Amino acid sequence: MFINRKVAIIGVGKMGETLLKGLLKNKLIERENLSGSTAEKELSEKVSKKYKIKTYVDNNREMVQEKDIIILAVKPQIVKEVISEIKEVVTKEQLLISIAAATSTSYLEECLEKKVPVIRAMPNTPALINEGMTVLCPGRYAEESHLQMAKAIFGAVGLVEVIQEEELMDAVTALSGSGPAYAYVIMESLTEGGVRMGLPWELAQKLSAQTLLGAAKMVLKTGTPPALLKEAVTTPGGVTVDGLMELEEGGIRVALIKAVSRTTEKSKELSCEGEIASNQ
Repeated sequence: MFINRKVAIIGVGKMGETLLKGLLKNKLIERENLSGSTAEKELSEKVSKKYKIKTYVDNNREMVQEKDIIILAVKPQIVKEVISEIKEVVTKEQLLISIAAATSTSYLEECLEKKVPVIRAMPNTPALINEGMTVLCPGRYAEESHLQMAKAIFGAVGLVEVIQEEELMDAVTALSGSGPAYAYVIMESLTEGGVRMGLPWELAQKLSAQTLLGAAKMVLKTGTPPALLKEAVTTPGGVTVDGLMELEEGGIRVALIKAVSRTTEKSKELSCEGEIASNQ
């Protein structure tokens, strides 16, 4: 699919570098067809040396010319500034993929001022170890071929899903984007519980992490709802049911639901604030 395709990554920070590494590791792009940019000269030299690709410092305009795919991996606050720099040289034959949080495809299209295919992506941090979850949403001018290219790129660092209703991206941000933080709190709590009962800290952490990993893979690989898998662990009159009762009394279920709900609302607020500020 990517033979002879040229890709430019604007912002080779953590996520930008992760995508770069995934593309090279899975041999989706020839090394000479990859380039990246950053505002930091030291980082640019480090990435260039490490991956043997051409990098640019504060020169996105030159980098994106004649590229097939442009990946926008910058913070939402500077999206408009970056697009203002490149919009005159970007063409309708190119594909722009943005991983900027709380930044809609319509806003990106408006900034570009031309019918450029745009896809919004929401990856999460486990992509750093190729266990990410990314959700894609196409803009008005993106076609199925563009989606297939984006799916291949993010498939190199984890699982990928596509939604058409962009208003759901705030919920995606709240669930899979912020979700690792919730999982770490659960893992931390389980570890502390194990330590409290006498387990060495390192062992308790390993047991917690592997248990959550195994449980997650059970859901993904079997397709069985968590509620049914929970029943398989919960023996009548056994120890697990007492633990579950403590979780329910502690309000863990409601707390997690409320966390996703509140984070979704916050994402919507940031989206509105960002677009209003950029138009002032």
